[in-house]
Amino acid sequence: MKRPSWALFNCSACRFAAFFLRTLLVLLGLHSVMAHAANRQEVIHVRQAQFIVSDAAVLPAADAGWQAAALPHRVPKPVDRDLVGYWYKAAFTPADATQPLWLYFPKLRSGGAIYVNGVQIGEIRSADPSYQVRWFRPHLFFIPPLSLRDGDNEIAVRFAIREPLTSFGEFEIGPERPLRESYDQSLFWENTSTEISAIVCLLCGAFILVVWLRRRQEVLYGKFGVCVLFWGLRTFIFRLPVVPMEYWVLWRFFYYLTTSGFIVCITLFLLKFSRSGKPRLTQFLLAYWIGGSLLFLLVGTPIRMIMDTYWTAGFLPFTTYAIARLVIFTARRPTPSGVAMVFAILIALALSLHDYAVQLGLFHLPEYYMLHLGIPAFLLVMGCVLLERFIASLKQAESIQEQLALRVAERETALAASYEQLRNLERNHAAAEERQRIMQDMHDGVGSQLLSTLVMAQRGAATQDDMIALLQECLDDMRLAIDSLSPDDPDLLPALGSLRFRMEARFKALGLNLTWRNRDLPDTFEIAPHAGLQILRILQEALTNVLKHAQARNVDVALDFSADALRIRIADDGVGFTDSGAHSGRGLRNMQSRAQKIGATLDIAHLSPGTAIRLDLPLCDVSASPLAA
Repeated sequence: MKRPSWALFNCSACRFAAFFLRTLLVLLGLHSVMAHAANRQEVIHVRQAQFIVSDAAVLPAADAGWQAAALPHRVPKPVDRDLVGYWYKAAFTPADATQPLWLYFPKLRSGGAIYVNGVQIGEIRSADPSYQVRWFRPHLFFIPPLSLRDGDNEIAVRFAIREPLTSFGEFEIGPERPLRESYDQSLFWENTSTEISAIVCLLCGAFILVVWLRRRQEVLYGKFGVCVLFWGLRTFIFRLPVVPMEYWVLWRFFYYLTTSGFIVCITLFLLKFSRSGKPRLTQFLLAYWIGGSLLFLLVGTPIRMIMDTYWTAGFLPFTTYAIARLVIFTARRPTPSGVAMVFAILIALALSLHDYAVQLGLFHLPEYYMLHLGIPAFLLVMGCVLLERFIASLKQAESIQEQLALRVAERETALAASYEQLRNLERNHAAAEERQRIMQDMHDGVGSQLLSTLVMAQRGAATQDDMIALLQECLDDMRLAIDSLSPDDPDLLPALGSLRFRMEARFKALGLNLTWRNRDLPDTFEIAPHAGLQILRILQEALTNVLKHAQARNVDVALDFSADALRIRIADDGVGFTDSGAHSGRGLRNMQSRAQKIGATLDIAHLSPGTAIRLDLPLCDVSASPLAA
């Protein structure tokens, strides 16, 4: 029976899978063998060497006076010369001289030329008469296989130093991979991390100083910002690898200035934080700091050992006092931020003492400077403490603002109530004044005419026609008062329309032609009631005089409404005022008096034939009052 195609396919797949697995196992075995062969070349740690003080360009002979040294090796250099040459050599035996080897120096502060069996494999710049050199980074070199030999091999390093202590550390020889890992880690912690912390300190210090400039009353912010800036500058200055000798004293001056400035600012910050600041102590520290730095700038190299050994140590008592005051302050008022600052400053103090001992070569400590790692952590704690204080200040400010806003709202409510009372009082006062004016107008107008009519009737001095005319005038005046003194509508246009309607009927009954024209007529024309009444009375008086005395056939009334004034012109083609008699003179005086009451001007022009009366009323003083509305 023939197998199905899928079965054949499955068998082929199984054979292919078996072949793939066998190939994989072979490759893994080869990799294991290669790895085992590579591991045969173990890392050699060189901790013993020989050294000789010599300026020779070639390796001195074996009997030239070599001395044994345990690495790392740090001893005072001869004091009779400024620049001293050294040779170091050490022997090593590789497991397989045919395998690639690398040479790793965790510390090679003075640089130098590196030789393997007399063959130079690399060189790092070293000090010379023109430059001071000090490296703060590891170095990794490839050892050419041709320079190696079976059995014992020799590595030699030649360099020159100007520092008070010679510095030559232990080194390692081995395959690239483990040495590369060690090199990368050391490069990060020795170099990269320091550069990052210095840049962060400079940026943070500048930012904090900007904040302090906006809040000058927060002195702690200013001192902390200066501390951070000083440390960032000190780190950059101290770790410069190559310095020209012509600028070496200036470089060292800035190193002393920034380092001691940082110590002074930290001390003053701690005293201020613990509320223990004293003006005389502050003045002394500032004088000691600036004075010592300037003294070195003036004297230079001869007092370097004094500066490093004694002057720098002179800050220690004051910093210790500031730390003690901080501990006492925190013990009396324990807070998480205070406790954290105490522990951080104690750690920073221990690291500074460690670096001080390393710099002077005390206690045979390895040349590892650790303060550049501890200080940023301490500054971070200080920054967190200040940030906590800043947040507390913001919360307090927000609370004060909320209370202030509440008080302002209460005052606004009280002011609104007072303003409403004032509006009511002014409205009542305006209403009372308006009532007084209405009463006066009624007394002077309708009341006076009615009284005159009554007296004339009692004496029999008025004919029926006179009585009708007088009563018509009283009725017209009452209608004007009713139209103009409406309490709900200060608009003058309806009253003008009512007057026009009445006067057109009277003019038409007498066969006269009355033309009424409006220019720029607004939708509403609000005006104070007493002013509106006077305007209506002047118009009515002028038109009544035309009816009675002008003997005119045509009358033209033009009203010009502008934004700042009302202009009214009444013109007729009659005989004019000169020939119209004494009554027209009294009417003219009445119109002049009414115009003066509202601040308007009334002008009369004689035409040929006829008369023109012009009324100009500024609106600034007679607009409807909002309080009376």
